[in-house]
Amino acid sequence: MHTLYLKREAFLRIHSLPDMNIAFKKNRGFTMLEVIAVLIILGIITAFVVSRGTNIKAELSSETEIIKAHLRYAHCLALANDIYSWRITLSSGSPDYYTLSKINKSDGTETSPINLPNEDSPTHTVPSGISITSGLGPVTFDEWGSPGTITQSITLSDQASNSETITITKNTGFIE
Repeated sequence: MHTLYLKREAFLRIHSLPDMNIAFKKNRGFTMLEVIAVLIILGIITAFVVSRGTNIKAELSSETEIIKAHLRYAHCLALANDIYSWRITLSSGSPDYYTLSKINKSDGTETSPINLPNEDSPTHTVPSGISITSGLGPVTFDEWGSPGTITQSITLSDQASNSETITITKNTGFIE
């Protein structure tokens, strides 16, 4: 039995590669702490990149949706009222702004401006950095909700050369 043990030891010494065993023992992979640290760093970098990329156009999109909502409000008021046409007048200035008012259909006189929804005044001021680049002037909806026989467009742009367009479809007053 002793000779069998010695033969086995001799065989292992000849056929084993001690350098390889050391290399495998040293290279077992990453520790849990290293993996967690890398994931945290990747999460921080991803959050930073995503937040910087999405905020560029967010204010412009938000303002476009506010103007659409105010146009739809004027459109609905016109459909619900046979005495007045409703108008939003877009004006350029520093900054740009627009106002809601009603027009008496019988004599064409404009009444005092009406407060916009979710606003404390009839005038909404466009935030600095955003401007109305085309479509300035009045958008008037009659008792059928029609803005007239011409499709109107309003374009807003920001300082980063991004732009969004609001289209008011002729005859129907559909706002997109």
